Amino acid sequence: MSNPQDPNGQQPDPYAQPDPYAQGGYQYGYGQQTNPYGQQPYQQGYGQQAFQQGYQYPGQQYPGQYPGQGQPPQKPNRTGLYAAIGIAVVLVIAVAVAAGFLVLRSGSDEADRTASPDTSAQAGCGLPGTGQASPISDRVASGPLSFPVSAAPGWTAETYTMYAESIGAAGLIKSLADGQPWQASVEVGQTNFQPKVEPAEAATRMMQCIADGQGFKNASPRVEGLSKPEAITVDGVAAAKVTAKIMVSRSDITVPGDEMTVIVVASAPQTYLAVDIPIGYPDLTAVGQAVIAQLKVAKEV
Repeated sequence: MSNPQDPNGQQPDPYAQPDPYAQGGYQYGYGQQTNPYGQQPYQQGYGQQAFQQGYQYPGQQYPGQYPGQGQPPQKPNRTGLYAAIGIAVVLVIAVAVAAGFLVLRSGSDEADRTASPDTSAQAGCGLPGTGQASPISDRVASGPLSFPVSAAPGWTAETYTMYAESIGAAGLIKSLADGQPWQASVEVGQTNFQPKVEPAEAATRMMQCIADGQGFKNASPRVEGLSKPEAITVDGVAAAKVTAKIMVSRSDITVPGDEMTVIVVASAPQTYLAVDIPIGYPDLTAVGQAVIAQLKVAKEV
């Protein structure tokens, strides 16, 4: 690669002059010729003969030295320097290896977090479902639990599930008549807790999961007045019921929140009903009560 700072691109300069001091260009008069006073004649003439015989010039301290010449300089001891350099190299390598390990470990941890669902969410809400509602006919059903469409006249089929961790959810919704972008809903589905939990615990845990779900997104939801689980029966099957208010705050609505009822039935598989009615709408509240009253649990699914 040529040097970008070289205007000639490393090509020969036609105006360049040879360097008389470059190697092989000019030789000094004495630099490369035999020195008649060099060390070799004295080493042979006196260093190995006269000095071996014990002769010594005046003022000399050691045989083989010229008059007035001190002791030959010794090479500096670089053992400590070399050791320090070696230690520094080892430390640099160790730091690089450690840094690489941390990067790989961090990347591996980040990949694990991305690939695996949040275990805390699984523990609180169950495993994520499909998020899509099941089709309905004359009855809104999921597993063995169902209610008739006629219990909610004028309501339409929901397109997404209120409880995101459900299996096979289906439901009906009703938009508010005053034009606010808010709605009521009734939904049945199958719980998806792993491991399976009792209906009372399932109903309690579902309430916060619904508040944290898509239906209350961007509404600053907060659960208030959560009741203790109430033991009830649904069509002769044991169940648990909890109620609460999910309060919201959004600039485009005046509804303060929703009245929420969750019923979990000890059926096989375990099923639930979630009734969500905006506060201050008694006609919608009556529909929710009618749905609860007409729940059925099939003996065979």
